[in-house]
Amino acid sequence: MKNAFENLKSGLERAIAHAQGEIRLDTKTVQLPEKPKPMSARQIAALRRDKLHLSQRAFAQVLNAAPQTVQAWEHGRSKPSGCALRFLELLEKYPGILDELVHAAG
Repeated sequence: MKNAFENLKSGLERAIAHAQGEIRLDTKTVQLPEKPKPMSARQIAALRRDKLHLSQRAFAQVLNAAPQTVQAWEHGRSKPSGCALRFLELLEKYPGILDELVHAAG
């Protein structure tokens, strides 16, 4: 608990010193990725079947989603968005990441 307090105290002291112009905080510029492009029902099904070789149920478990969600995506009744779409993009680009996820969970 003391360590957490010391970290908090140190952070606040640095923030105050910065606000008073006594120190300059280090910053880093990063290039943010573009928003992921929407995926069609056909693209999602092909990713699941052809690249990842997963059933809908297993794919849903990887995504931490309900199997009905994957079914709805693949039948065009709904579309993934936000975090799910970003994760699908990563799986499409780096299918080997699936092995990392499975081994990390085991």
